[in-house]
Amino acid sequence: MPGISQIPLVRIIMPFLAGIITATSLDISISNEFFFSTTSILFILLLITNRHLKDSYKKRWIFGFVIFIFFLLAGNIITVNHNELKRADHFSNYLENKGYATLTIIEPVSERENSFRAVCRVNKIISDTIAYKVTGKVMLYFAKDSVASALSYGDKIITDNNFSSVSGPQNPHQFNYKRFLANNNIHFQGYRPGSHYKVIASGRGNILKSKALQLRQSAMARLLEHHIRDREFAVLSALLLGYRDYIDDDLRREFAGAGAMHILCVSGLHVGIIYLILNSLFMFLNKFKNGKIIKTIIVILLIWFYATLTGFSPSVLRASTMFSFVAAARSFNRYSNIYNILAASAFVLIIIDPYMVTKIGFQLSYIAVISIVTLQPYLHKMLKVKNKILDKAWAIITVSIAAQLAAGPLTLFYFNQFPNYFILTNLAVIPLASLIIYTALIFLAVSPIGIIAGFFGKTLSFLIFLMHKSVQFIEQLPYSNIQSANISLLETMIFFLLIITVSGSFIYKSKLYLRLSLLSILVMATSFSTKNINQQKQNIFIIYSISNHSAIDLISGKNCIFLASEDLLLHNNKQDIEFNIRQNRIRKEVVNNVKETIIGNKVKGFSKPYFWNNNSYYMFYDMRFKIITGLEPVETNENNNLPKVKLDYLIVSQDAWLDIIDLKRIYDFEKIIFDSSNSFWKINRWIEECVKLDVKYWSIRHQGAYYSYL
Repeated sequence: MPGISQIPLVRIIMPFLAGIITATSLDISISNEFFFSTTSILFILLLITNRHLKDSYKKRWIFGFVIFIFFLLAGNIITVNHNELKRADHFSNYLENKGYATLTIIEPVSERENSFRAVCRVNKIISDTIAYKVTGKVMLYFAKDSVASALSYGDKIITDNNFSSVSGPQNPHQFNYKRFLANNNIHFQGYRPGSHYKVIASGRGNILKSKALQLRQSAMARLLEHHIRDREFAVLSALLLGYRDYIDDDLRREFAGAGAMHILCVSGLHVGIIYLILNSLFMFLNKFKNGKIIKTIIVILLIWFYATLTGFSPSVLRASTMFSFVAAARSFNRYSNIYNILAASAFVLIIIDPYMVTKIGFQLSYIAVISIVTLQPYLHKMLKVKNKILDKAWAIITVSIAAQLAAGPLTLFYFNQFPNYFILTNLAVIPLASLIIYTALIFLAVSPIGIIAGFFGKTLSFLIFLMHKSVQFIEQLPYSNIQSANISLLETMIFFLLIITVSGSFIYKSKLYLRLSLLSILVMATSFSTKNINQQKQNIFIIYSISNHSAIDLISGKNCIFLASEDLLLHNNKQDIEFNIRQNRIRKEVVNNVKETIIGNKVKGFSKPYFWNNNSYYMFYDMRFKIITGLEPVETNENNNLPKVKLDYLIVSQDAWLDIIDLKRIYDFEKIIFDSSNSFWKINRWIEECVKLDVKYWSIRHQGAYYSYL
């Protein structure tokens, strides 16, 4: 492993990345004026003191410090300027104007369960015969009909100038879709029935991208022509062409559980296989004058042709950029440090799109490759294998270990799971994936020749079938993966520190690294222990926001009682629970200890003061609440001669027919909560009553989930 002085590009990219992180994660923004004035002052001072710094070896750090500050600020300002929302001509500044908007579809249209989804760029806002030229992206959802099904990349449409900002997460620890879209420069969305838009032109997209998408569509059509269908087609279209719309939930679960999800995303592995094929195929050119340069140009062009074949998906663009730098560096330089090559390719990508660093694929790709080039050679040397086939198997094992060591903490943090049999998976799927890619490329080349294409088509189907069965077998093995793992960002960082220090002690045989490893283990153990103690003591009351449903968690220690409306529990709405609730349960470590019951039913097996209920009255420790639903008559106290029922919370659900003033006669409550099973118009009417009567309220639909720590 080289010293820091031998990898100047790595030294430069680190403060640049830090500057991007200050803007994306810490929301610290500097102005153009501050950037130019600060950097100008720093470089002027550097020029004035240049002679003195040259003569003083001890003060050489000052030059490095100035460069560090420059790239730190540069990373921040590039990220800030990349955010289109801050531009004066962003379409959001014209939303108050009545009229129409013209938009161009700039990404392939994807089919959802109940709609078609498209990313569009707003071109003009037309209001009172005045057309304002604008910019900015919006996510549009189109109602499923014959018009929407015909929409495609490059279509230009006209529609109402009516877009809403993307809502943030409504539940604790829920996936932040708003931030995800914002990192892609999308801040607004809209839904359009067929009568609210019209296609006014086609073919208005980027010509190169349009041709790339047509090429990908043609390749997929050829696969279908030769009877590659159903799951084989879904896997191959994802593995070879980067098109994942046909991957269903079961396939996703199987591949993720076996640790083979990376196979379904065209990335560094796939482009690396293509690179090795091409490098071997054109090796004969090295014998000629300037042959190495010619070979490199051909290899890079063909890599980008493959990127074109996949429709320029983001993961392929990352991998193609990386391997283009690798190919060029190995051709034009006698010695090129791989870390500088990786830093250079990453630099190009993040200058084009600074928000690339927020992409999970970007993080996993680079961290896995860095780990492989650093650790794999040392791991491979640990065991000398003379048999070539066994040596290849050992190489795959060591690559898998190196990649998973680095990717593991991120996998746990982002996906809450870890594949235990990743070595077995990679031994099976990597050779099969290589064979599939080889065969698929030959198939596409000979597809016009019916008989030969038919043979390779059947071979492809068999290889994909074999891969799928291998993945299924591994995923179904006992303890195939760790699920519902709870690891915080701090613990993820400590994990990385532990991996670095253990690797350092392994490579350099250093006592310092060993001591740091032991310290990392101690800090990690302390963090886990502290978290476990806090979770044993936790008592939490949560009403979730799930559209048209009632959902309440009562968490005590590592146990949970889930009260929900009948339609949520019995009508196969697992996806709603997964998306809105599961992440919070994972963070609280109760996901495997949940007792579910329909609201109003008697919950047995618990005793006071932990939990007690009688029909719609509930007690959770010292907290008392009642749930009023639209399925039962509301109690009355017309004569005002009965004592009021003392409650902490009164929860109204399922569009119950009631007036707030009547509830005040019957119940003495601290706060009334309207859950998300109620319609908006009813909640708005109740809120008006609460304001008049000075009643404390909380609307789940308007304000998101309500939670209280007891």
